[in-house]
Amino acid sequence: MYDASPIRLPAGLSNIFPGNRKNHSPACLKLSALYRLSVRSTEWIKISAQKPHDSKFLPDLNQLKGSLFLFDLGYFSHAFLYQLSEIGVWFVCRLKANSVPIITKVVKGVAKRHIGRPLDKNVNLRGMIVEVWGKLNLPGTKSLKVRLIGFRFPLTKEYRWYVTNMPSSMALAEWIYPIYRLRWQIELFFKSIKSMLHADQITSENENIVLVTAYSSILASLIANSIIIEYAVVSAKIELKSVTAQRITFVFSLIAHDLAKCILKKAFSPKTFIENLANLLPLLICPNRKHRPTSLEIVTMFDTV
Repeated sequence: MYDASPIRLPAGLSNIFPGNRKNHSPACLKLSALYRLSVRSTEWIKISAQKPHDSKFLPDLNQLKGSLFLFDLGYFSHAFLYQLSEIGVWFVCRLKANSVPIITKVVKGVAKRHIGRPLDKNVNLRGMIVEVWGKLNLPGTKSLKVRLIGFRFPLTKEYRWYVTNMPSSMALAEWIYPIYRLRWQIELFFKSIKSMLHADQITSENENIVLVTAYSSILASLIANSIIIEYAVVSAKIELKSVTAQRITFVFSLIAHDLAKCILKKAFSPKTFIENLANLLPLLICPNRKHRPTSLEIVTMFDTV
């Protein structure tokens, strides 16, 4: 999954790290990251000024071939979806409001007389989940065939549309919304970087100090994932589906001082560090798990269907 998150800086850095809002955030850097959920860690990170559009900072998409790629509306375009499909990347994302696909096939929730027509407000929809196949037009004569799933939300009584190139043999329509919700895991990663590792508390107007603080927070996150996940999975037999990036960073923030002492002071043995870490591992489990399954657990249930 891919996303970007801003980090506000002192106004004196506006010439080096210009922000999008001169009154609220005249100086702001942007942290862009490719986050791989299977290992709860980042594979690619870019630090830049906030002002350039997010789409200008993307990793090498060829490395995603065969993977499922989740991203938000900030990166949506017909050309981008076409590029992913040509590479062989599976994707799930929201459908942008100004995107009007042409219906090519009806699966459920729409009368077949609408085939060949735009998927817009003139199409009558039925049921909690609507599924059709459609065509996204590109410049020239090119087009992209996509699967469109609409979920009716009870509170608003409106449909929210999602687009994917995965066939129903890979993911049922009912799975698409829970799969897309996994994108929240990268938001938790950003939150942990900025709050628990203090990347959002930069007060210096020195460019080098700003970059050192930001990269130090990222490095701490990578260390946390490497140490805690390996020990939690291998030694404590904790299932990764119950663990989020935020919980990992929270545990690391409690054990970081011990890790520093273990590295810098011979008197503090690795055995003591591991014992202290073992006592904190129960905190990796989301406390709400007792009342309801996590998004990760819901998606892993699909394997049993």
